[in-house]
Amino acid sequence: MDIASIANMAKQKINADGICNVVIAGGTCSGKTTLANDLQNQLAKEFSTAVISQDSYFKDIQYVPKIPKGYLMDSPNAFHASEFKQDVEQLLRKGTALVPHYDVAQNKRISKNTPIERAQANLFEGLHAIALLDGLLPDALTIFVNTPLEICLERRIGRDTKLYGVAKERIIENFNDCIVPMYHSYIAPQIKRAKIKTQGET
Repeated sequence: MDIASIANMAKQKINADGICNVVIAGGTCSGKTTLANDLQNQLAKEFSTAVISQDSYFKDIQYVPKIPKGYLMDSPNAFHASEFKQDVEQLLRKGTALVPHYDVAQNKRISKNTPIERAQANLFEGLHAIALLDGLLPDALTIFVNTPLEICLERRIGRDTKLYGVAKERIIENFNDCIVPMYHSYIAPQIKRAKIKTQGET
């Protein structure tokens, strides 16, 4: 489903209910953030919008699960999952929440003082967002970005070599040993709970 169709569904829900909560999940580099940003840009022309990313809730690197071949950054246990859910609940119930700022380069939380206000369109995105928010947002528009893993790997290589100077060989090794197992165990099963399945832009 394309961005225009998803945006129209969200608009219809806002016009009917006054609010639309959108939950976007999918694998690493699948296009979750791009979809959230594009959807926000579409909806912001008519409505107020807010976005919370699960990535803001990464644990500091020393608390992330690790195996001999590397850190399991895509594991549910790599995140402050309860805090993420609590902040989403507070945002919707009280109208405001403070969101963390996480520095990916340092793998460390820098602060938690970014204010977010409840909007007509509230977008929540992350690797496990559908699973984490299941039951909390029963009427949400749930989207799984079902991008093939080979495309996700290509994007991961392009991103990490450019932004972080990681060697291509190391990225491929980490992807196969640490990311793919977490994808099949925890991320892919969310597709069954998604109302919309789409593929990130190629």
